[in-house]
Amino acid sequence: MATTEGIDVFQYWRDGECVEYFEPGMEHSRSEPLGPWWDRVEDALAAHEAEGAGMAPVVALVLDHLGITLDDATLAGPWPSLTLAEDDAPAAPLSTTYAGEGPVPPGTILDLGPSSGLS
Repeated sequence: MATTEGIDVFQYWRDGECVEYFEPGMEHSRSEPLGPWWDRVEDALAAHEAEGAGMAPVVALVLDHLGITLDDATLAGPWPSLTLAEDDAPAAPLSTTYAGEGPVPPGTILDLGPSSGLS
């Protein structure tokens, strides 16, 4: 999960390669070939839509997939964030939107904490 300028992006990486990415709720942003995570993420978000849970259901989905259990205090506490180094910039410039552009661009702040709905 990554957040950049108010956009949430889900990415699935395997063997060092981003094989699926999309902005939840924005079907036009899905990468090709279509992967298995879109339906899982959309179902998790729909199940908690009325709760205003933000992306917390997606984080819980990923943690469950990885077999990781975190207690409520950890989930509600501060989570690490990082900014990707500018010298890791891709050769081709990115447009002003994220939809369908692949891995998170450098300079993006990855925020996994309460501001992402984990409080």
